[in-house]
Amino acid sequence: MKHTYFLSKILILIGACALSSCLGFGNRKFGSDYSYAGAFHKYRTFNFITHASEEDSVTLQNYEVLKKYIRERLEIQGYEYSDKKPDLLVSYYIYYNDLSMKGYEQEEFDIWLVNNEEPTKEHEAYKPIKMYMSQGTLLVTLLDHKKQNAVWQGYTSGVLSDPTTENTAYLNRAVRTIFDQYRVFRKGYLRENSSAN
Repeated sequence: MKHTYFLSKILILIGACALSSCLGFGNRKFGSDYSYAGAFHKYRTFNFITHASEEDSVTLQNYEVLKKYIRERLEIQGYEYSDKKPDLLVSYYIYYNDLSMKGYEQEEFDIWLVNNEEPTKEHEAYKPIKMYMSQGTLLVTLLDHKKQNAVWQGYTSGVLSDPTTENTAYLNRAVRTIFDQYRVFRKGYLRENSSAN
């Protein structure tokens, strides 16, 4: 039973990765950047940074929906929600206006992870690039709680251009598009669940 539940979670993740390009994001910009000092193979727990906000009720509702989808995705990947000293803090924000932001030209995250079991020093050169994001950019940042610095950020444009819009399906697709780029399972999660059968 537990093994079947685990397999269904894996299939959901694989399906999300396969379908994300088919769900209206073909002409949208999306990407991610990472820190070479991130201990990605060691993170196990997470929590959220609370955003102080005076936004209207619909905007606040959108943020609650985003929080729910982000939490579900991280839990599918084996991370555990924790109130006590979480390894990762999750920050997320929607920029409703056009946005110019700085990203980095880096090796694909998956490839870099395979070759870097341990965090590396920041000696590797970051090559900044300027990006123009259209209205409604969702930015999700993962911060190393202990080191107090950002280790990964994912983003996608064209999410919602109007702060008063309420479209939970679109927010869900935006979260999937971002986390399809963070295909990191908690250390030991796959082994624990495959041996539980």
